[in-house]
Amino acid sequence: MLRPAPAPGREAGGALDDGSSMGGAPASAAPFARDLALVALAKAAVSALVLALGFRAVSDDDFARVVLAQAWAHAPQLDPTGTSWLPVPFWLNGALFLLLAPTLDVARAVAFALGLASAALVYVSARWITGDRRAALAGALLAGAFPWSACLGVATVPELPAAALSLFAVASLVTPPAGPAPPAGRALLGALALVLATLSRYEPWPVAVAFAALALLAAARLGQGRAAQAKLALAALVALAGPAAWIAWNRVAHGEALHFLARVAAYRNAVSPGGDGSLLRLFAYPAAMVREEPELFLSPIALALVAWRARRSSARGARAPRAFPPLLRAALPYALPGAVAAFQIAALSLALVRDGAPTHHPERATLLALLLLALAVGDLTARAFRGASSGARRALGGALLVVLFVGVVFRPHLRREHFNPRTDEVAIGRAAAELTPPAAPVLVEVIDYGHLATLAALGRPGDAHPDRSIDPRDPPVRSSFDDPASLARRAADVGAAYLIGRVRPSVSAFAGPPLETRGAWGLWAAPAPPTRAAPPAGPGEGAPGRAPSAEAAP
Repeated sequence: MLRPAPAPGREAGGALDDGSSMGGAPASAAPFARDLALVALAKAAVSALVLALGFRAVSDDDFARVVLAQAWAHAPQLDPTGTSWLPVPFWLNGALFLLLAPTLDVARAVAFALGLASAALVYVSARWITGDRRAALAGALLAGAFPWSACLGVATVPELPAAALSLFAVASLVTPPAGPAPPAGRALLGALALVLATLSRYEPWPVAVAFAALALLAAARLGQGRAAQAKLALAALVALAGPAAWIAWNRVAHGEALHFLARVAAYRNAVSPGGDGSLLRLFAYPAAMVREEPELFLSPIALALVAWRARRSSARGARAPRAFPPLLRAALPYALPGAVAAFQIAALSLALVRDGAPTHHPERATLLALLLLALAVGDLTARAFRGASSGARRALGGALLVVLFVGVVFRPHLRREHFNPRTDEVAIGRAAAELTPPAAPVLVEVIDYGHLATLAALGRPGDAHPDRSIDPRDPPVRSSFDDPASLARRAADVGAAYLIGRVRPSVSAFAGPPLETRGAWGLWAAPAPPTRAAPPAGPGEGAPGRAPSAEAAP
């Protein structure tokens, strides 16, 4: 555990406020509850703003996760996907689908709630790291509002909860500037948080390794009681339980302990056979962090420049009061979490060189480091405003406004990948859910992975049949929606009662006018497949009757 020297009141940004110690006197409960409520309300406001601006998904993976959770709710099993994706997010969402309804709206409500829970974990972590109530509040508010945190707070992916759980775990080992050392039982809470994090995403795995090593070092420290040593040793073992369980499961289920790494590497090689060079991959994660959140990296520079200028001005007059508080000692508690985050990024960079890392949006995997940086920026900025002279405050405010302006101007030119809400695909899926009877088979045109948004909105993955595979590891297959004859054969193969595809002549030639359209997409009732010729009509029977309605189809 890191145990820096206690910071004297004003030099670290002021003495600890009442209620700053977690688990302290009952009088501390009310301020803590108020601050936690404020953080949650602020996060809810940020999430509502993000949704109002039209954000819905980081990528098609968001919808894929919803579809797989819906499938798990229909037929629960220990390994929800049988692939490299870790199980906890599917267990959680699938259980809530069973309890509520397996819809995209429920999935998004769960994501919103998990965003609030993540903000609460970040605030608790900040209190453990700083030991200062106001500094922790400022850091937690910023950590909940920077763009990637804001977007992932409403996306149906587990990156933000996993990063918040990882931060919570690392913070459980930190000694704040004014002490005391954290109780050993707190490390057990951190270890349990890592079990959830490591069974949700792979990027917390290096954090679990670092946590286990630090917990064992703390247990070996002189002066520890036996009970505390036992708790820390147990915490080290628990932290590694998630990766150990997943590796063991892959050995049993797939015959290879690291089967999941082989799948990830195979997919990445299929998507980009050449890929970037090793040097570019090695620095891809740090570059993505700076590119995606430039304000978080410019703010400490602005803070340091203002502090340097203020101290130079103070040095000219020997009797002048200090214009800017010293912040270096207040930043010391971030050394341990920062070292863990750096170790995580180094491990991810090496994995990327070996094709064992996410195939897109690398900044998602660095969210622990970004949250930690946001906490530090918010914390140190709050301390600076509290302890600086009025002139230094004005200079600091101006510098931060310049940072925001630079971010607003240059951010659109820095981002490589963009969000795709799949509005039309979701809309046609919702229309199909309303207009088609339960259990009616639906054939869905596959252009790209946007069809997953349609399946998620439909909410019946067992009834939906993609018309082809576009997995880059599979041989390319022509879409059956390209011509009426192919569409008729494919619809007959799956017994489709309905069709979802783009509105175009080849589909209309087979199925007639659509029942409903949303943007470029339409919903059709599939014609009944041709049957053998009927015997001659008997007396009193007229012309051949109409084909059975689609509602009667299996």
